[in-house]
Amino acid sequence: MRAFRKLIVANFKQFFRDKTAVFFTFAFPLIFIGIFGLVFSGGETVNYQIGLVNYDNSVYGQGISQVLEEIPIFEMSAGELNDRLTELEDGDLSAVVVIPAEIEAHIAAGEAIAITVYHDPSKTTSAQIILSVLRQTVSEINQQLTQQPILLTLTEESIMSQNLRFIDFFVPGILAMSIMMTGFFGVVPLVEWREKKVLKRLGVTPLHRSTVVLSQVIFRLVLTVLQAAILLGIAYFAFDVQVIGNWLLLFGLLLLGTLSFVSIGYLVASRARTVEGAIPIINLITFPMMFLSGIFFPVEIMPDFLRPVIEALPLTYLGDAFRQIMVGAPPLHSLTTDIVVLSGWLIVCMALAIKFFRWE
Repeated sequence: MRAFRKLIVANFKQFFRDKTAVFFTFAFPLIFIGIFGLVFSGGETVNYQIGLVNYDNSVYGQGISQVLEEIPIFEMSAGELNDRLTELEDGDLSAVVVIPAEIEAHIAAGEAIAITVYHDPSKTTSAQIILSVLRQTVSEINQQLTQQPILLTLTEESIMSQNLRFIDFFVPGILAMSIMMTGFFGVVPLVEWREKKVLKRLGVTPLHRSTVVLSQVIFRLVLTVLQAAILLGIAYFAFDVQVIGNWLLLFGLLLLGTLSFVSIGYLVASRARTVEGAIPIINLITFPMMFLSGIFFPVEIMPDFLRPVIEALPLTYLGDAFRQIMVGAPPLHSLTTDIVVLSGWLIVCMALAIKFFRWE
C-alpha cells in the first residue's frame, strides 16, 4: 500500500511538471467553452418543427393543443396525419404529435389513453430532446386537465428539457471529449517510463504489473474529477449552463467514461515502446472519434455508411449520456445502452492492457 501511494504521488508530480499536459488537460477545454460560449450563449434557442394532428375537438383536445403550442422550443403546424408524416419523412419536420379522439370519454371511464409521437429514430439528439419535453408536458397536462396522473400517457421515454441553447448541447460534448483526451494522453508518462527504463527497474521489484496500472488509473480518476469540476464551474458561472439531471448519475458516468478511455489508452501504452510511437496511434484514434461522435457535429448529418462506425465509438455513448443527464432528468434505464457499451470497452481493453503489459 505504501508503494502504491508513492506511485500515485509520483504521477501527480510528473504531471504538474509537464506544462503541456497541464495546459491540454485544464486550459484547452476551457478555451473551447469560452470561444463557443461567447458565440452561442446568447438568447437563441433550439427550435424544432413539430407537426400536430388533433382528432379531439373537446375542451381536452383543445387544451392539450394549446399547451403544446406554448412550448418555447416547438414551432407547431397543424394538419392531416398523412401530410405531416410525409413532411417528417422528407425531413421538414422533427416530429409529429397525434392527439387521439374521445379523450373526455376515456378520462370519464378512468381509462388510460396515449398521445402518439412519430419521430425519426436515426436523429438521436433531436428525438431525445423532443420526447423529453413531451414527457414532461404530458405529466403537467395530467395534473392540470385530468387531475389524474396516469390517464394521459406518452409511449416514448425520454428526458425533460428547458429552453435549450447550443452551448447547453456543446458543454456535455466538451466534457466527454476532455475525458477522452485525459484518458488517452495520460498514457504518455507510462510509455515514457518504459522508454527511460523506469518500468524495467520497477519490474525487478515485488510490485505486480496491476499495481502500476492501478496507480495510474486512480491518478487519472482524481484528475478527471478535478477537470470536470473546473469545466462545469466555468460553464455555469460564465454561461449559465446547468446540470438538470442527477449529479450522482453524472458522477458515475464520469468515472465510467474515464475508466473506459484510460483502459483503451493503456492498451495502446502496453505495446508502444516509445512516446514517438504512441502519439501517432493516439492521434489516429482520437481525431476521427472527435468528429464522428456527435461532439462538434450532429450525427444526423453523417453519411449512412458511417453509421456502424459511429455506433461503435465509446465517445458517442459518453457524449450521449452526458447530454441526457445535463439537459434533462432521464430514468436510469434510458442510459442502459450507453452504460453497457462503455462497460464493454472498459472490461475488454483493461483485460488486454494488463495481459499485454510489458516492463520494457
